[in-house]
Amino acid sequence: MADSEGAPSSKRFVSLGFALLVAVAFVGNLIWDWTIDSNVLDAAMMIVIFGLGITGVEKFAPKLQNMMSNSDTKN
Repeated sequence: MADSEGAPSSKRFVSLGFALLVAVAFVGNLIWDWTIDSNVLDAAMMIVIFGLGITGVEKFAPKLQNMMSNSDTKN
């Protein structure tokens, strides 16, 4: 749950928490026939998708910056 520098990442904790909530809502709907408001479920899924997406992009951002700075020095 740490970022590339070893520090705890709040985006990962939030995304994991909401992913667990979405999983509980899914299982609750299947087994106990709970009804979850679709707007709340959509919002939770969007938080998970964007949170994990941003976390994934951060892994590639330093590489892109290095590539950009290397191409600037070649010109």
